[in-house]
Amino acid sequence: MRNISTCLLFEKKTITILSLLTMQILFSQKIYEFNTPRANCYSQYLFQENSASPKGVLVMNAGGQDLKTLSENNIYIKSGLFSDYNIVYINILDKENKNSLNCYNAIIYTISSVRKIKESVFFLINPFNDQTQNAVIYKDSAYPFNFINSRYESLDLLKSELDEELSGTSYTTDVLYSYEDIQLDKMQNYKDNFDVGFFYSPLAIFGPKLNGTSDVVITKGLNFKKALTSQSTLLLNISMGNKKPEGGMEPGKKGTIRTFMLMGTELMYRYYNSPDKPLRFFASFGLGGYTMTNIKIKIKTVGVSSSSDSNEYFTFLGDAGLEYRISPMVKVNTSLPLKYFTNNINKSSNTMGMGINLGISATINPSSKARGEKKKKEAVN
Repeated sequence: MRNISTCLLFEKKTITILSLLTMQILFSQKIYEFNTPRANCYSQYLFQENSASPKGVLVMNAGGQDLKTLSENNIYIKSGLFSDYNIVYINILDKENKNSLNCYNAIIYTISSVRKIKESVFFLINPFNDQTQNAVIYKDSAYPFNFINSRYESLDLLKSELDEELSGTSYTTDVLYSYEDIQLDKMQNYKDNFDVGFFYSPLAIFGPKLNGTSDVVITKGLNFKKALTSQSTLLLNISMGNKKPEGGMEPGKKGTIRTFMLMGTELMYRYYNSPDKPLRFFASFGLGGYTMTNIKIKIKTVGVSSSSDSNEYFTFLGDAGLEYRISPMVKVNTSLPLKYFTNNINKSSNTMGMGINLGISATINPSSKARGEKKKKEAVN
C-alpha cells in the first residue's frame, strides 16, 4: 500500500509540475499591438508556436475574447490534429469597414515579414461565418493568404485538406536581397578576394644612389594580393625602374651613354583597420630583393662598345596608407613606402629610399552572400 501511495503522490506532483510549466508557457506568450488606439486597424494579436517545424499558420478571429484565454481553449488545438501548425489569434479593435479583410491582410503581412514566413501558408478561418463557399479551403485573388470555411465537426476533413494543400510548400520565406543589399555585401566582403593591380611609385634615394646617379628612381609594376582574412592580406609586388639614357645620343657623335635598370620583387603582409568599410587604413611590412644594373655604352669613331655592372640588394620595407573600394571590383590606394637597401658585398652602398605609391587594382572574385539569389521585388521594398 505504501508503494501505491508513493506512486500516486509522484504522479500528482508530476501532473502539477507539468501543469505549471504549461501555464508558464501559455502566459509567457506576448500580446503584440498593431497600430495605435483609435487608428484604423488598431489590433492585438498573439502568435502561438506549437511546432519546431510547422506546416502552416492558422489565423483565428478572437472576436473580442481575451487572447490568452482563447489560446488555452482553442478547439483546434484541443482536437490534437493541429499540433504541427502555428496559430495567430487576432482581435481587431478598431477598423473603418466592419466587413473588410484589409486589417487581417495588414497584420498577416507584418507577421510574415517579421518572422520570414510565406504568406501563402497563412489560413484565415473565416471571421464572418460565410458558408456560401462550398470548399473548405478557398482562395481570393485579392489577398495573398488563404481562407477556411470549416465547422468544428469537419476538423478531420480540414486537417487532410490543409496537409494536401501545403504538401511541398516551404513554411519560411526565402531571403531576397535587393540590388543595394548585394552591392553593399560585396563592398564589405574582403575575405577570399584575389586582386591584380598596377602601381606607380617615385622613390627618393637618400645616401648612396644604388650605384646609380639619380636621386629619384621612378618605379612601376604589378602587384598580386590574396586576402588571408577580412583584415589581412599577402602581397607580391614585381617592380621595375629605369632611367632615360643620357649622354652622346646624336648620330655620328662620339661620347658615352649611361642608363640603369632597377628590378625587384617584394613580399609583404598588410593589415587593415576595418573589415567592412570601403575606405580602410592599412599598414604593412615585408622583405624584398632588388638588382641594380648600370649600363654604359661608348660610341667611338670605329664602333660601339658596352659594359655593365650589377649590384644585388636585400630590402627591408614597410608602408602605411589608405585603400578605397570604388566598387565591388575596383580599388584605388595610396601609401608612403619606406625601404632600406642592404648590400652584403659593398656595405658602403647601403641606402634608404622613401617615396609615394599610387595604385589601382581589380578584384578577380568579388564574392557575396547574395550570389544566385533573386533581387527583392519592388512590392516588398
